[in-house]
Amino acid sequence: MAARGPPGRLRGAQGGDPLDLAGNEQGARRAVTVTAVADPATAAHSFDTPEAGRRLVAVQFRLHNTGSTTYSDSPSNGATVVDEQGQGFNALIATDVTAGPAFPAGVVVAPGDTALGYISFEIPAGSRLAKAQFTLNSGFANQTGQWALPAATAAPSAAPTATAARTATVTTTATTTATAGPRTSAAAPRQVVEDYYAAINAHDYARAWALGGRNLSPSYGQFVNGFAGTAADVVTVTAVNGDNVSVLLDALQTDGTHRHYAGTYTVRNGVIVAATIH
Repeated sequence: MAARGPPGRLRGAQGGDPLDLAGNEQGARRAVTVTAVADPATAAHSFDTPEAGRRLVAVQFRLHNTGSTTYSDSPSNGATVVDEQGQGFNALIATDVTAGPAFPAGVVVAPGDTALGYISFEIPAGSRLAKAQFTLNSGFANQTGQWALPAATAAPSAAPTATAARTATVTTTATTTATAGPRTSAAAPRQVVEDYYAAINAHDYARAWALGGRNLSPSYGQFVNGFAGTAADVVTVTAVNGDNVSVLLDALQTDGTHRHYAGTYTVRNGVIVAATIH
């Protein structure tokens, strides 16, 4: 899947030094570093193995909270890789690799603390990685860090190894604000659906967006606006069959009326990927 390619002015950084990136909230600053690259990476679970013609790569990021606010986000939402052809690829959510622990889908880091984890990407087998990019606020902050990755052979056959990043730059671009809150990595499908509605009822739409709302609506703004007339949702799970969660939904409207729905959510890797609701 092609990723956002943030245009804008570049400013340089030395070697693998951390880049100080600003978030959209006042006092939100994070020192972000690319510390290792596994190319190819090996999925820790067979169901995450890429299909023929594609390979898995993983980039390890260190997130040091240098600001005065708590970092609460889904790091994979703001990470992309770019190949030598300029093609961008979005991250997979909480995909474990043998090179090391992945970031969970939701990460919370207090001021002064640090989080470390791999973020995985599925790219064409013949692509040569060139850059890794990271943006706070689930990809919606105004600054994007960009690191040049070590040269690697396309579709290498050797076992994946972790190598330090060589250079780093930062680019600035204007975007829309949306933040994501914490959630459990690779939660069971039923729990994901229940967490999704809990976030909606708490008006934490960014967390609901990270839990799968982004797969159900063409834009964050439209997703949020879709709940403008809803006061609360009561969801009842009626069945779970593998990745599919069947529900009954009682949506209390702001005018006091009720709307009733039924349908199925499909959950993979801790994220809602599709829904059929009537």
